[in-house]
Amino acid sequence: MKIANTEKGRVTIVSQRVLAIVANLFDDPVIQIRYNAYTCMINLAQFVYGINAIIDADILRVLVEKLVYEREEIILILILKLMNILLEGDLATSLLLNTLVLTRLNMHLTSNNWEIRKMSAENLGSISYNVMGKRATIEAESIPPLCEMLTDEVFEVRASAVRALASLAQLKEGKIQIYDLDKLNQIIELLYDLDEQTRLNTVQLITACAEYPPSREKFKQCVSKLKEMA
Repeated sequence: MKIANTEKGRVTIVSQRVLAIVANLFDDPVIQIRYNAYTCMINLAQFVYGINAIIDADILRVLVEKLVYEREEIILILILKLMNILLEGDLATSLLLNTLVLTRLNMHLTSNNWEIRKMSAENLGSISYNVMGKRATIEAESIPPLCEMLTDEVFEVRASAVRALASLAQLKEGKIQIYDLDKLNQIIELLYDLDEQTRLNTVQLITACAEYPPSREKFKQCVSKLKEMA
């Protein structure tokens, strides 16, 4: 775990094929060992060299499987964090879309653990960064559960849900779904959220949704608030 914090250590881990050994520890019965293994990967993934090496080692597929089989919440949070970092890799989204990742992330959006809810929404937002990811996420019916999270009691969860929805609303199908779910009033209320990041994300969401004429008409009632925030 500590070796992955240094450049020499990272090179050693990759060049000597230690990644496979570390990945095997994901199945260790001892929680602390699994924790250390995922933390090692996260440390390695702080650098482009590490991200590419982890992706090349086919570890994304393993992470998707662990979204189902890992029962310890503290480890599941690490899995979601690692996946989100790896999504910065060029091939990550296309590789993940060939798995059941969207179904499994949707499942975790309703977790009792707020960090799991937050990181699941973050991953959906990252996957939907490009058009291919947006379409797949919309088809996976991620918008309804994300919309339910607009009123989550934890502001970090709200901010992540709004960010993901703002990305999905860039496509016409996303705008229409959000409108049909009758969530525009809740979106407007988020302009007054106590959390600044949630408010900023909400402005982006409104901007995207307002391209759909029925939503644009509704959002006219918050024009003064938007001007105040500008």
